[in-house]
Order: sequence, then C-alpha cells, then structure tokens
Amino acid sequence: MICQTIAEFGAALPPNRAIAGLDLGTVTIGVAVSDLRRMVATPIHVIRREKFTQDAARLLALLAERGVAGIVLGLPLN
Repeated sequence: MICQTIAEFGAALPPNRAIAGLDLGTVTIGVAVSDLRRMVATPIHVIRREKFTQDAARLLALLAERGVAGIVLGLPLN
C-alpha cells in the first residue's frame, strides 16, 4: 500500500517492527533499517544494480530476513 502522509504510514504499520529506508540511485540502492522502536536507522547494505528482477529479488530477501514492516523511499533532489 502506498501512503500519502506520514500519519497514514505510521497508522498502517504493526507495532515493534522495523522499517527500511531506500536510497535509489542509478548504479546502487542503499538500504538502511531502523531499530524496532523506529528511533534510529543504520545502513546495512548497498545493492549494485543489475536487472530489475534480480535487484527486486535481492531487496525482498534482505527485507524479509530483517522482518521489515514498511519502506520509505528517498526523494532525490539533485
């Protein structure tokens, strides 16, 4: 589900589950995961982009392994 506001996103998440932040670049995808209280996020992995299906499979496996409940996408400004 895509949420339009932060409040909507927060209400949709189950309690005590991590969220992931993705930095989508043209060459790499940076992945950070929060702690269970969602107070701080730590960078955990950089995926070197190859093909969409391979990138998506690696990302989904990583998020499932960490028990991630939601994803926040970075907004590239430059």
